[in-house]
Amino acid sequence: MTKEIKLPSMLAFERKLETSDALMTAGNWSNIEQAWEDAKISVLPRTLRGTKSQFNLDKGGREDNNISEGDDAYLPNNLDTLKVSFSLRAIGDLGVPFGCNDPDFTGAIKEKVSAYKTEGLKELAYRYAYNIAAGRFLWRNRVGAEQLYIKVTVNDQDAISFNGYGFSLKSFEQQRDNTGLLKVADAIFDGLNSDEQFVCLTIEAFVKLGKGQHVFPSQEMNMGEKKKVLFKLDGCAAMHSVKIGNAIRTIDDWYDNAETPIAVEPFGAVTQQGQAYRKSITDLYTLMMKWVNDREVSENDKNFVLANLIRGGVFGGKSE
Repeated sequence: MTKEIKLPSMLAFERKLETSDALMTAGNWSNIEQAWEDAKISVLPRTLRGTKSQFNLDKGGREDNNISEGDDAYLPNNLDTLKVSFSLRAIGDLGVPFGCNDPDFTGAIKEKVSAYKTEGLKELAYRYAYNIAAGRFLWRNRVGAEQLYIKVTVNDQDAISFNGYGFSLKSFEQQRDNTGLLKVADAIFDGLNSDEQFVCLTIEAFVKLGKGQHVFPSQEMNMGEKKKVLFKLDGCAAMHSVKIGNAIRTIDDWYDNAETPIAVEPFGAVTQQGQAYRKSITDLYTLMMKWVNDREVSENDKNFVLANLIRGGVFGGKSE
């Protein structure tokens, strides 16, 4: 009888999609292919007097002032377009634990991933490329823009361009035959499927918002303070690499009763909703251990496990 493989007490995988922080600059839409300004977007402090609107059992209404302090960021008054630029590396050697104290598990997961990854990575790479072409990484900056143009350069080759609004954020099925999208997906696949090489993408998004319009950099954790602090690089508004990466790995629509894709997480956690969509049976640990122990696992479940290994993290459990 084959020995049952248990979840190792020490288990970690390296992240395989490495994104840089994203710089936010400004220019005019008419110049995106030529004399682009690349003007810095400043993060400025702002103090406002407002009202209090939160519910309070002791008072039917709140008549006192609410003084709000925090950072804000806007396009310059003479420029109408936001540019968000960052780089992404796709790294191979997938399925090999960075740290694991159980050789049986290491051997099993390497074998399973090696046998399946070519098939599974085709779909995952397509979905990562789709999120780039759609500009999902722009978050609030994507909402209500007049026009959205995405430019992707692979290893310094000719740029591939997309109309970001041609890609729905609710499904991945609309652009399966898009030639440019397939080129980007192939590049990501090549990086993830390699054992020694990596592929580097440069991504630039141009978002026509209107002169002087509000833009939304990442917000810093400001523990113990009410004041909003925005992220900046060398005095210029920016977005965290973690936030960019979270958007690119928003590919999981394989969970039960899925209505929209969520970011790949071991338990399908979505903090904005206070919800975990993979609490049991379909969580990473259950599916991964079924797979390494040769139990039946669907193709979509294998894709989910593979996507978590690309995400990386510490996945160990209690030793028995």
